[in-house]
Amino acid sequence: MHDIKKLARLCQEHPVYIQTHNFPDPDAIASAYGLQKLLRIYGVESELCYDGRIDQLSASKLLDTCHIRMFPYENLVKDMRETDKIICVDMQKYGGNATDLTGDEIACIDHHPTFVPVEYQYQDIRITGACATLIAEYYALSGNTPDSDTATALLYGIKMDTLQFTRGVTDLDIKM
Repeated sequence: MHDIKKLARLCQEHPVYIQTHNFPDPDAIASAYGLQKLLRIYGVESELCYDGRIDQLSASKLLDTCHIRMFPYENLVKDMRETDKIICVDMQKYGGNATDLTGDEIACIDHHPTFVPVEYQYQDIRITGACATLIAEYYALSGNTPDSDTATALLYGIKMDTLQFTRGVTDLDIKM
């Protein structure tokens, strides 16, 4: 079982950044945001970051509608340190679609196949239609209920990445 409390313990006493793949789509944004809000319940504050731009209109609308704050890496790089904790969400280190940020990649939550194995202190890499599905499951397993912005974002991320439940859908996507 994947334990959000274990991840929260790993994030204590250091700045935490939740990194999405470059040019994040709605699933990456929703997953990062949902994780940020869940970790906050356990006393962990974090910043959402990405490299590239927010290109998709659907991604921009999600940010606005759900009041999500994400920062481009270029706005954070001067403040980041090697001891900062990075959680990779909807991407994997060395996966080819994310910038290697300053800091220690301690965790990875992703729904894509692994091409370059990396040792993380916390890892949840399972094939599902959307990464937001995994974050939604964390809420269900932990007994926490997401607020309306978070629930909306997670559902939107799942629906967008599965093309309205028509592509790559798993039983877990449907259940969440």
